[in-house]
Amino acid sequence: MGTSYVEYSGFGFWTRDKYLASWIQSILDELGSQPSLDPWHKLLIERWKIQVEIDGGCMSLGLDELVAQDERRVELLGIAQRVLPASPEAGRRTGELFIALLKHELTTTVKSPIDYF
Repeated sequence: MGTSYVEYSGFGFWTRDKYLASWIQSILDELGSQPSLDPWHKLLIERWKIQVEIDGGCMSLGLDELVAQDERRVELLGIAQRVLPASPEAGRRTGELFIALLKHELTTTVKSPIDYF
């Protein structure tokens, strides 16, 4: 089972790919239910659908690129907080870490010990 590092603004966390795929699918499902989407939403959906299909590690969410503006970060954070309670258990811990990352509460880096699986 592969693992990937989810990074944003210099911090991040490691997660198993199956957990990350489950989590980002929850966000994709929520975005797919919206009546209209901004161009950055469409780009996020396009890129993350590819990531869900990757097998063997090295998934990349591209948060520094896709969520470069604070208003996008706040919007994605709101979406993540909405979908977390209903997300599959497999992706829930990854979702919690993702939310903490977007809230700038996570201070782990790629070299930090992995003790949050």
